[in-house]
Amino acid sequence: MSLESLLNGLPFVEHLGIEIEAIEEGYARGRVELTPELSSVPGRKIAHGGVAYSLADTVGGASVMSLHYAPTPTIDMRIDYLAPGQNDLVAEAEVVRDGNSVAVAEIEIRDVEGTHVADARGVFKTGGGEGETAWGPGSPESTNGGTE
Repeated sequence: MSLESLLNGLPFVEHLGIEIEAIEEGYARGRVELTPELSSVPGRKIAHGGVAYSLADTVGGASVMSLHYAPTPTIDMRIDYLAPGQNDLVAEAEVVRDGNSVAVAEIEIRDVEGTHVADARGVFKTGGGEGETAWGPGSPESTNGGTE
């Protein structure tokens, strides 16, 4: 199973409609269609802040997972909202620090029209707890290294 398939199949990711479009070493890109259910304003399409945050968290985690092929639980996430997202959102994440136990990713979110909606920085757990993951024993990464 590819990393993209694994992440796109996560229940919460599917529920929000997030799609991981690309994963390379230390980089990921994803998008979410701005449906009426994801709006914070009745009758208008304005992305709820939680949608942008969830997109940043998912894509940031994917960028770190591309280096470790294992779950990378979020330790901390900071987001700065810069403009309302009024169209589908696209996030790009790049790992800026990959340490022994944590990694840091910077995430930029724009809408498909190019409006800079938000910037985020996430800290993700990458080490410790040998043999244990957030996904439990028998998780996909423990059986094939996450590469199939």
